[in-house]
Amino acid sequence: MNRLALVHAGDLVARELREQLGRRRELWSDLRLFTTDEDEAGTLTELAGAASLVQRLETDSLEGVDVVFFGGPMSRNRPLLEGLAPGTAAVVLSPDAEPEDGEPIVAGVNLGRARRDVPLLSPHPAVVALAHLLHPLLAYQPRQASATLLEPASALGAAALDEVLEQSRAILAFDGEVPREVYGAQQAFNVLPNPTAPSWSIARHLRRVLESELPVAVQALRAGVFHSYGISLHLAFDDDPGLGGLRAALDEQPQIELVERPEVLGPIDAAARDELLVGTVEEAADGGYWLWAVMDNLTCGGAANAVRILEAISRQSVH
Repeated sequence: MNRLALVHAGDLVARELREQLGRRRELWSDLRLFTTDEDEAGTLTELAGAASLVQRLETDSLEGVDVVFFGGPMSRNRPLLEGLAPGTAAVVLSPDAEPEDGEPIVAGVNLGRARRDVPLLSPHPAVVALAHLLHPLLAYQPRQASATLLEPASALGAAALDEVLEQSRAILAFDGEVPREVYGAQQAFNVLPNPTAPSWSIARHLRRVLESELPVAVQALRAGVFHSYGISLHLAFDDDPGLGGLRAALDEQPQIELVERPEVLGPIDAAARDELLVGTVEEAADGGYWLWAVMDNLTCGGAANAVRILEAISRQSVH
């Protein structure tokens, strides 16, 4: 059984990971929480139904640990990865990690490349979503893919969630100015450009995960929703699969579910789900196809993917 550690356990994805690991006690014998943030050290939280203390990360804190999960921004994790002892596996959930930081892994796509001796990245949720959608279609030789991503407030953390909630309350109560500290504008009931979206990084991760040079253009927008990405994807093929072939190929992907009522599928339907939900699949005027899909960025795009990586490397021997 694995001895686990979770470093920087306070962000939303790390919290979801704690909950999922709490339900998967067969995967670990011990799980400890650490942080390098002085304000977070010493705080009391819940783990597997019991109280747990977030400890300050010391030089020897990770000795004897089999697998370490890293949450939070990548800038805080790079120095820690360099200091890991041989034999300690690392799974990184930092959405701003670059391909140079480790091997990006998406369960159901390239899980076979997960090895204990290199840092493993559970990549940006957009990479997870697009990898699930594109992987089963590569056999039809897509020549181009363009995706528009609607990013939820939870992708920016708890402060963004709180701000969208407070904005919504203020607007509905006709209560004057809305708070703008996180977004700098009204995000509730609105869609805005995303100036910080790592579009180039997403494309680089996808090429690595899919082992394909398929050109993928990504536009990210910030939507006034709390949880789950919306993904509008346009595809053009050299070998036309037809609508039936397209839907059949998607239905074979392990983490994809084709919904029964695609006309009413929205981000709220994916909240707390471990699957990516595909709704409308239709022909485009240019001979290509449009797909609409939704995915919870904290579960399917984050914690659930990390847990599946843990399952894979748990079956490998420690050298």
